[in-house]
Amino acid sequence: MMKSIGLLFSLLTLLTACSVVDADSNAEYMYGNDSVVPQALYDGEWTVNKQVVDTARLEVNGVLKVRLPEDYLTRLCFGGISEDGLPLTSGKAETMTVLKGQPAVIHFTDQGYTTTTSFANIGVAESSLNGVVVFSHASFTIALNGVDYRVEMLSKEPGTAVYRNDTGLWTIAIPVSAFLVTNLNTQEESEHQLPSAVTIYYNAKKRIR
Repeated sequence: MMKSIGLLFSLLTLLTACSVVDADSNAEYMYGNDSVVPQALYDGEWTVNKQVVDTARLEVNGVLKVRLPEDYLTRLCFGGISEDGLPLTSGKAETMTVLKGQPAVIHFTDQGYTTTTSFANIGVAESSLNGVVVFSHASFTIALNGVDYRVEMLSKEPGTAVYRNDTGLWTIAIPVSAFLVTNLNTQEESEHQLPSAVTIYYNAKKRIR
């Protein structure tokens, strides 16, 4: 009996050691050799067509946490887009709109790497209201005329997240072809299709932790 217990503890120790090695390998794969702890914090910018539309902080800790460019996306969702890629204003977006400013949680799946760059896909595949399979990348919550709505970004293609080992910085690309808007009081859903897809980019500029 004592030999069996001793063998069990030996196996548990071996399994624990393997888990630690795997975790360390994954951290080096996505973050480079200079980052012992994968958690990091960055300052960066959201851009559309190379124009800065917002600034935000990015937190990396197994997932990507960043405040979305809510003002831009709200105008885009409810007002549409102009020929130069900028969102149009609309009465609904302008009247009694409260932006929550809460960071969105973006999950990523490793896709491959080179000596300087690691690549990942973002977005969860799901069915939209019209039955088409789309990718849901992230969502944010706003209040319109006192009612809270969840605005979810959808596209036909997954987004991407790129980490460069040489600079230690992230770039996130999120294509948007439609929005799924949910009334959080009634759970009523409506889908807002864009006439053409728009891609928003987050570029980390500086690591601050």
